[in-house]
Amino acid sequence: MFVSPPLACLFRRGFSRVRAFSAAVLGCVAVIGLAACAFSAPPLAQVDEAAVRHYREGGYAPGAAVAIETRHLNGPVTEAAWTATLVQPVDHAMHPLIVFLPSLGEDDTAPVQWCTTWARAGYAVLTLQALADDAQAWSTADARSGDFERVARARYADDLMADRVARLSVLLDQIRQRSGRGEAGLQTLDWNRVALAGADLGAYTVQAIATGAATVRAGPWSLSPAAYIAISPYARRTPPEADAGQRPAHAPMLMISARDDIDAYGVVTDPRVRHLAFDRLGPGLSYFLELGHATHRWLGGDTSLLGGGDAARRVAPSPGAPNGGSQRRRRGPGAAGENRDGMAPESDDEDPVSEKAAKAAHAEQEAARSRALTQAALDMASFESVSIAFLDANVRQQAAARAWLQDRAPHWLNNGDRLKQH
Repeated sequence: MFVSPPLACLFRRGFSRVRAFSAAVLGCVAVIGLAACAFSAPPLAQVDEAAVRHYREGGYAPGAAVAIETRHLNGPVTEAAWTATLVQPVDHAMHPLIVFLPSLGEDDTAPVQWCTTWARAGYAVLTLQALADDAQAWSTADARSGDFERVARARYADDLMADRVARLSVLLDQIRQRSGRGEAGLQTLDWNRVALAGADLGAYTVQAIATGAATVRAGPWSLSPAAYIAISPYARRTPPEADAGQRPAHAPMLMISARDDIDAYGVVTDPRVRHLAFDRLGPGLSYFLELGHATHRWLGGDTSLLGGGDAARRVAPSPGAPNGGSQRRRRGPGAAGENRDGMAPESDDEDPVSEKAAKAAHAEQEAARSRALTQAALDMASFESVSIAFLDANVRQQAAARAWLQDRAPHWLNNGDRLKQH
């Protein structure tokens, strides 16, 4: 068909206007759709910062946090290889020293939140795993076959404890001598004000040293801690005859556990065993902090798990609720509405009722995760306040810290946490 140039021009103008109008309409629809999605999106999990801030205000106040730095140490090349990690304030003042012994299967580089916490409070924290086999426990043939309990129980054996403490004595003596020679980064370690801390297997080692079952000694030098911290302490239900009686620690000890402090490898399946360890200490200025919601791995220093890990799952209601997103109708063979003629199936539109239920369930899950995250932050505040006050009271000999720990801490603790004293 022939169209004259004027008519062709009109056609082109009309088509351009229609195209522009369509683009504008589509743009508006897109904007409205995005706004609707943003408006209807369920809130994400978040910490109740106001509640945590209010709780911290009643806790122990050690002063402003200081800047810290991390340094990695290596043993001499002429001996069996060893490494250690030192986290300490960046200033050049002398700082009390905390020797930290990590959990089974972890080396000195494992990210432990507590080392950072104590360093920011003005302590130098030295982390080392005395026996390489303790750090590599989960690389053994038994571990690869899944027999984790056998591996773990073997590492708790008495003969290995003697080897562990002997090796620890050698390593600490080497580091002490390097510190005495003024080696950069080590010259500010105060070996006259020392605390010994550990988690899991490290806690069991701390217990052995604290009660005199083992001694850290190299030649004429011996370690004399002013305080001990055992996180997730260990005790046999039926101890050997030598351990049957109460054995007080040489210095005040703080044990930290939780109502759900059960390890994943089957050594401690009943949290009451942790209390046995404390009860056998006998009378003295020792404390047992029990957190109401923490897990074993969290106590070991891996606090990153609480973002979406054990605690969030424990608190979350609605088992079987969808993991976010929308639910759609699914049609299996023989389902109602199935297209039986071999042609394309019917459209699979979203079920408004199911979609609404999915959003409600997702919002409920996020609310549960918010409660878990908030509880994790409260647990963190409890751990920090009590442990730093304990260190300040016994390593720095600060009367105010001792008074807070004895008088105020038991009444301040969050619901579910408790502090008892021998």
